[in-house]
Amino acid sequence: MNCMNKGCLIVFVGIDGSGKTTQAKILLRGLGEEGIKATYVWCRWEPFLLRPLIKRWKNKNAGKSDSGSVAVRNKKQKLLDRPVFRWLWLSSFFIDYGLQIFLKVRVKLLMRRLVISDRIFYDSIIDQAVNLGNRSDWLLNSMDSFWMRMFFPQPQLVIYVDCPEDIAFSRKDDAPDVEYLIDRRKQYLKLAEKYGWMKVDGTMQVEKLAARIKDEIMERVGL
Repeated sequence: MNCMNKGCLIVFVGIDGSGKTTQAKILLRGLGEEGIKATYVWCRWEPFLLRPLIKRWKNKNAGKSDSGSVAVRNKKQKLLDRPVFRWLWLSSFFIDYGLQIFLKVRVKLLMRRLVISDRIFYDSIIDQAVNLGNRSDWLLNSMDSFWMRMFFPQPQLVIYVDCPEDIAFSRKDDAPDVEYLIDRRKQYLKLAEKYGWMKVDGTMQVEKLAARIKDEIMERVGL
């Protein structure tokens, strides 16, 4: 494929601490040095419409256990077991996040820009799938649906930065616990295999990994 004359979306995904942000920014700088103009965006879902309610709910429930993050996670899964609440939550998520993606990504693609996205809807869908527990397969299997494509643009290339959970956890001070990363890495690995994402080793030396990613992109995307 050749992205020089049309909008192009390159996405970095992976668990927190895998190194995707570092690699996305190195790629942006490297392309700029070769005269290839690109735009960097950070696209994890940050609740806007429901932010006040979510913040209040987390503050209320975090103190009910010795482990605040576990308490919040368990309470959230129980709430999502209720069909009406689950429908309202997911509907709000898609509307809220769809609008954010439109402004951050779609507009730039319509302007025929090369967009390097640090996270995208895959990451946030995985977050929601983990929250759904036993119902996660339904959401993950909907990735190819018409309405999913309507809400979110399809990337030309997805780079999955894989990293063992213990290493990723040691790099970050804001991940709740290792279990949080284990739950999400399982889903990333499933999607990477299903969709044929470009999988790279997040434990490689940073510069060597960056060089490999850049070479692969130049070949696959045709920059």
